[in-house]
Amino acid sequence: MDIDTVLLRNTDKVNMPKIGIGTWHMGERPESAESEIAALRHARDLGFAHFDTAEMYGDGGAERILGQAFSERDRDGLFLTSKVYPWNAEKNGMVTACEQSLKRLQTDYIDLYLLHWPGSVPFEETLEGARILLDQGKIGAFGISNFDTEGLRQIIDAGQGDLVSLNQVMHNLPHRGVELDLFPFMAEHDITAVASSPLEIGPTKAIPGIADLARDENLTVAQLILAWHMTRGLAVPIPKSSRIEHLDDLAAAVQVQLSPSTLDRIDELAPRPPQPVALEVR
Repeated sequence: MDIDTVLLRNTDKVNMPKIGIGTWHMGERPESAESEIAALRHARDLGFAHFDTAEMYGDGGAERILGQAFSERDRDGLFLTSKVYPWNAEKNGMVTACEQSLKRLQTDYIDLYLLHWPGSVPFEETLEGARILLDQGKIGAFGISNFDTEGLRQIIDAGQGDLVSLNQVMHNLPHRGVELDLFPFMAEHDITAVASSPLEIGPTKAIPGIADLARDENLTVAQLILAWHMTRGLAVPIPKSSRIEHLDDLAAAVQVQLSPSTLDRIDELAPRPPQPVALEVR
């Protein structure tokens, strides 16, 4: 499976695959560890190379699962994203938190390191920590997560946006508000968008007509949504799955290009809101 990449801004070699696999809720139950590790390895075998995690997920458990899954596999070509708690995001605390993530991931560098959501630590201090980690080669790029338009604007207006390569926010068919203001603002500043919770299966299936459209396209609802993300290319989706059969379905949808008429039909069934709405943070 061939997956295109995007070169992250202000880097010369950090190329992020345009789809990833999320790990939220992994590493929370010891009895699920074996199946979760098997699913991650299967995803890698299918051609997925981008895996997204955070020190918050399972209180470090998801990072441990990723570390166990890939510790004996070739690190080249593997793209790892992790996130730091806002209260760990001052200079020294951020370095310590990253080093702990590296140990759990059983690697010596993280390709992309994100501030998980805005917090009380001044962003200038967070940038100091990011610069240290970049200089030490412990991270390849730095970004943010769950920042809305105003939060990102404040960073840029303060002259603190140079290191910010990416912003990860929730984006799916029931939550399209970011398309109105945030995504255009990010594109203006060459900041890559990543879509967390890109499938939102339950609420999406509840949209009248979506299941019928998926059936007409000979796709599952999950495949239709993923193909919508990949065809539109507004944000890099990071669907989460710990089931091998689900991963097979997602892999089959990665190369699907929806027709303009199908995209128009999706817009009719799940239109963007008429005006910007508050960013939902999870």
